[in-house]
Amino acid sequence: MTRHTATHLLIHRFVPGTGPQEGTTELDDEMSAWEALDTELREAGQLVAAYALQEQTVRFGAGTDEVSETTDAEATEGRSIVFAVHAVATADDAEAHAIAEKMPHLDYGSTEVRPLMTDQR
Repeated sequence: MTRHTATHLLIHRFVPGTGPQEGTTELDDEMSAWEALDTELREAGQLVAAYALQEQTVRFGAGTDEVSETTDAEATEGRSIVFAVHAVATADDAEAHAIAEKMPHLDYGSTEVRPLMTDQR
């Protein structure tokens, strides 16, 4: 059994309008692939959490509170949006990278891998 000593956040992005579209068998197939991957990670004891994100974003800072629909705001500029995140327990960075390479959306999106800071007491 692999000892999980690190936790990483996998941040999933895509540009709105790319990838499988609602109501298609391609989207159904991709959703099945996401579910299978989550099951694999859960059974391996690596899935800490997984969340799909809602489209509304509230940004705080620089003296303003901004509420926007991320798909509309980001899509008009052709920028990618974050649509989901996974927190995974891994033995090391290489294992987190290997998990990221399995993400079903990589032919039209990306996954950013960020190690999480932990309390090392």
